Amino acid sequence: MLRVLDLFCGPGGLSLGFRMAGFHIAAGVDVDPWSCETYRFNFPGSIVLQADLEKLEADHDGLPEDIDVIIGGPPCQGFSTVGRVKIASLAKHATGKLKDTVSRFVDDPRNTLYKEFVRMIDSRRPAFFVMENVPGLLSYHDGRIAGLIRQDFEDLGYHTRAVLLNAADFGTPQVRRRVFFIGNRFGLTNPLPLPTHKQNAGTPLFDRGLKPYVSVWEAVGDLAGLENGGGAEEQPYPGPPESEYQRWARQDSKILLNHRARHHTERDIKIFDMLKDGVCYKDLPDEYKPYRDDIFRDRLKRLDPAKPSWTVMAHLEKDGYMYIHPMRNRTITVREAARLQGFPDTFRFMGSRTRQFRQVGTAVPPLLARAVAIQIRKTLEDAAVQSRTGSA
Repeated sequence: MLRVLDLFCGPGGLSLGFRMAGFHIAAGVDVDPWSCETYRFNFPGSIVLQADLEKLEADHDGLPEDIDVIIGGPPCQGFSTVGRVKIASLAKHATGKLKDTVSRFVDDPRNTLYKEFVRMIDSRRPAFFVMENVPGLLSYHDGRIAGLIRQDFEDLGYHTRAVLLNAADFGTPQVRRRVFFIGNRFGLTNPLPLPTHKQNAGTPLFDRGLKPYVSVWEAVGDLAGLENGGGAEEQPYPGPPESEYQRWARQDSKILLNHRARHHTERDIKIFDMLKDGVCYKDLPDEYKPYRDDIFRDRLKRLDPAKPSWTVMAHLEKDGYMYIHPMRNRTITVREAARLQGFPDTFRFMGSRTRQFRQVGTAVPPLLARAVAIQIRKTLEDAAVQSRTGSA
């Protein structure tokens, strides 16, 4: 069976997608102890190493041998839109021009962890690698940053391509765009997954069997009964599933996990109640605006039940005001956020609710990871068949 090592694994979104595609998850490495606890619970039998990759030797005894694919999403905060603007500003202030921005950007300490990913690729020499990151990488500085990263892998002998993928195109009830660097050391064409879903799909002649995007309500509608401050870490399901996605999410789950609502003040509830039927935060009466509406235009936002969610972020750990339930006057729970990310209900998040929210928000959507993994597995299996046929 094809073996996978997940670096910067977080709670295991990438790993779960590869496991869904038939890979064996040999090991995961992350510095966060609660992510490691979640990974350990959901990937029994896999090695879980809590370690700082910058301090971890590539030949560490805890790392498995004979790895076919290395995957991971190194944290690169400086590659985000906010980070790149700040770095560009610093470079311009220091030199009076922007020509130094690229070198400053790549050398920003917040971005050097991807170099550790490169180091592990060089040491372990997997057949394939997959590195996931923020979409700004492809466009920043006319693509030169992405080119430099791609060159790092090419210098190791890996034929590499970078592609922008949207999780909603692969059945995730969330619009989440991520860049994937995919490479192999055999000179093979790096495979890309074909979308299975499309916004407003429904014209067979042009959609070629694509399904419409999965909506927020299709994802979480069966969990809607929970009120402000209610719920528990373990509880019975309130009723049967009501959509194809909900049936998939439940799979073999016998009990509902991680479904506790935050307690909101009467003021919060009144504000939430006003945010209905297309009303935006900026439209609220001034006395109900705890934040400036010229800066925080979407500081409070109710999810649209008929559309996929906007990007689920780690900021959920703070308050969740950007993710008000589509029908109830409360913010979403960890389980509802996990549904929007594409995690099945059998996947349990460990730690306090705050830590659970952060894990969900930083994870790679498993259904998107599965789409990438299926194509890599097919490419490796086809190459193995051709190799055996050619040597026969």
